[in-house]
Amino acid sequence: MSTCKGCGKEIKWIRTIGGKKMPVDPEGVFVIACDGSERFVTDEGAVISGRSARLNEIHNQTPLAYVPHWKTCPKAANFRQKRR
Repeated sequence: MSTCKGCGKEIKWIRTIGGKKMPVDPEGVFVIACDGSERFVTDEGAVISGRSARLNEIHNQTPLAYVPHWKTCPKAANFRQKRR
């Protein structure tokens, strides 16, 4: 675990399948995979689209994933790089 330089909260780093390190919130969430606009990252580095599962939707096949920290960090805009 490490700490976000912007907001000071704990973050976890996951290497994506593409080889990049992504900061995520350390608490996992169960995800209902769908065409949702939310993105989550699994421990294996796969990025999945969906939404957070409600308690009555969780079963043994519901994947556990992590929310990218830039989604919850109040200082995320300070770290965005300008595209060329």
